[in-house]
Amino acid sequence: MTLFVGVVHAASVASVQMLENYRENFKNSTPPTKYIFVDADGGDQPSDGPGKIYILDITAREPASFIYSSEIDRLFKDHFSVMVDNESLISTPTADYLVLVMTRPHEYNPKSGHCAAGMGEDRAYLIAITDSGVKVLNRNFFNCAGSYRMVHVNEQPGYEIRDYKKGIDQAQSVRYLLQDGKLMRKENGPYKEEPQ
Repeated sequence: MTLFVGVVHAASVASVQMLENYRENFKNSTPPTKYIFVDADGGDQPSDGPGKIYILDITAREPASFIYSSEIDRLFKDHFSVMVDNESLISTPTADYLVLVMTRPHEYNPKSGHCAAGMGEDRAYLIAITDSGVKVLNRNFFNCAGSYRMVHVNEQPGYEIRDYKKGIDQAQSVRYLLQDGKLMRKENGPYKEEPQ
């Protein structure tokens, strides 16, 4: 199921002061913030400029390595605005699973699939962060026509995607559930709205 692995570059390290500053800045965030994007200097406003973009665990013990993934860096270079959905975080002893949500204006990809004509492009990645780096588990976690929510099934945390398959008007459900420390993909039939 793993599609891409990003390598941790130990040369870029967050200083103790940098981590303390970020912890102070994000201490009241809801949901709690664990991962942020930073540039090579540790700035938290990465852009689509020439510098590399890294992921930083601001809860890590000092010093903390910047985590680099060329694929995630390329999203910024391709004019996506990328956000870590910290509410999606599922932590295990061997990996943290989370969702990256991204959007970009129509003019940067006029052929964006599954999106309304003339509208921007919305996508999401499901990733895992481990000691060895970033693994992109699903590049099409959802797109313009879909969405996701956190679920607990038989006390197992996971994600449920609302997806529309070609030729079917009824939204379909796909679940990714944590089993034995790994996310397992399961088809789940028609998507049902949660009761209000």
